[in-house]
Amino acid sequence: HEVDGHWLQIVRTRDVGHALPVDTLVRAEAELGQMMQTMAKTFAHLPIGLAVFDRDRHLHIFNPALADLIALSPEFLSRRPSLVSVLDAMRNRRMVPEPANWKDWRRSVVEMDLSATNQPYEQVWSLSGGQTYRVTGRAHPDGALALMIEDISSETIRNSRHRADLELCQQVIDALDEGIAVFSASGRLVMSNAAYNRLWSHEPGSEVAAPGIRQLTAHWRAATAPSQIWTEAEDYVAALGPRDPWRAEARLSDGRLISCRFAPLKDGATFAGFLILPQRASPRAITGTA
Repeated sequence: HEVDGHWLQIVRTRDVGHALPVDTLVRAEAELGQMMQTMAKTFAHLPIGLAVFDRDRHLHIFNPALADLIALSPEFLSRRPSLVSVLDAMRNRRMVPEPANWKDWRRSVVEMDLSATNQPYEQVWSLSGGQTYRVTGRAHPDGALALMIEDISSETIRNSRHRADLELCQQVIDALDEGIAVFSASGRLVMSNAAYNRLWSHEPGSEVAAPGIRQLTAHWRAATAPSQIWTEAEDYVAALGPRDPWRAEARLSDGRLISCRFAPLKDGATFAGFLILPQRASPRAITGTA
């Protein structure tokens, strides 16, 4: 009861009644209500679907994006269904993956215990309709569970196209006769081709960590006659500011001559090209008989 601006809790027993001040409790409940309204307004504008389940795994809070993403009506979700019911309804609409054992997969979602590792639960769901969802679960200390569902279909398509473009680019440079190596602004190898691997008997792309220019020039020095070109190549790759393309020649240990060219690329990257030169024909003596 409110009396003169203060809230009192009336407690009655058989013979007597008394009042307890509960201003603090009422204020806390009001602040909680305001916070829930603020959260609801914030979640309403999120493109990511949000679902909060209580410790008994019944839906407690959800936002409009969730209903759109999982193809379930707000009326159904407002009835506070269990997580099992939500997953089954999503399955009927083909909005979840179809694992080999549905019950075991569903149980792993419902019973996931995240509090022990303090790590979020993350899965990528590839749906039969072509969509790709990123699902993240976070546990709360009271046993509640928050699920966030994000449609990453466009991102997945972009990544697939990017990988396809990179594979095509690699196929193109692998078809060239010139050995190619590309270095980033930091001097790390970004790309090389098949001709480079054959010429230097070296496949730097297979290494776990991308080698740097000094590692590769050490390999080039070991495979060629002594030359100042490799020191100049190191300085060129490491140089800041504008650079001019340049060429030089080096001789492999087996006597073959190679043309080496270096050129600046965008954002401080460097192109290096190596091409075996045709052997020059030596003059032949001309003899005859009288």
